[in-house]
Amino acid sequence: MLLTSWWLLVGVVGMYLYDATLLLYHNEVVLFERRDGSWSFSVGSDFELAGRHVYVPALLAPHRAELRLRWSSARVPSALTAPRGLRAWRIGVAASALPVTLVAMIFAVLPVVLLSNVLVLLGWMVAVYAAIAFAVFRVWRLRKVTGIGGKEFTGIASDALLCAPYSLDLVRKQGLHAAGRFDLVSTARRLLDAGERLRLAGAIRGRLQRQMDIEEAGSERHAQLTTYLQHIEGALA
Repeated sequence: MLLTSWWLLVGVVGMYLYDATLLLYHNEVVLFERRDGSWSFSVGSDFELAGRHVYVPALLAPHRAELRLRWSSARVPSALTAPRGLRAWRIGVAASALPVTLVAMIFAVLPVVLLSNVLVLLGWMVAVYAAIAFAVFRVWRLRKVTGIGGKEFTGIASDALLCAPYSLDLVRKQGLHAAGRFDLVSTARRLLDAGERLRLAGAIRGRLQRQMDIEEAGSERHAQLTTYLQHIEGALA
C-alpha cells in the first residue's frame, strides 16, 4: 500500500510538471510575476527539445501570473502603443489566485492523507474537487475581463476537472494565449523595469543573431532582421 501511495504521489507531481512546462518557439517570451510582485521574463532554455526551448515556471508558486508573448520581424515594434486591457487582465487573473492557492494547499497534505484510511482519502477527494470547481467558476466568471474565449475556457476547465493536478495551472493558463491581445514591447515597458528590459533586448538580440547567421549577408531577409533588431532595441530602451 505504501509503495502504491508513493507511485500516486509521483504521478501527481509528474502530471503537474508536464502541464506546467512550456516549449517556446524562438520568437516567444514568457513574462512572469515574481515573489515581490515585480515582473521578469524567460525565453526558455538554451538547449532545444523538438526545435523549441524549454520553460519551467516556479512550480511552488502556481498563484503567480504569466504571459506568453512573441515578437515578429514582419512588424516594426513601437514603444508608443499602450497595452489596452492589461490592468483589467491582471485584476481578473489575480481573482483566481486564491482558489488555486487553496487547491495547492489541499494537494500539499496528500502525503499525510495517503497514510490514513479510506474515509480520509474520500474526504480529501471531495475537498480537492470542490476547490477545483470553485477555481474554475472564478475563471469563468471573469473570462470577459481576462479575454478568454469560450473554446479556450472549455479547454482550461476540462483539463482541470478531468485531471486534478492540471488545476494547479489555472492561473498560468489564462496568459498562454495572450499574444494575440498584448504586444510584447508595450507590455514589457509596462511590466518590466529598465534592467529587465535591457536583459530582454539582449535575449532577443541573441535569438535574432542566430537567425541572421543562417541568412545570406546582404539578402532581403538579413536586412529585415537587422532593421528589426535596431528597432526593438530602441523600443525596449
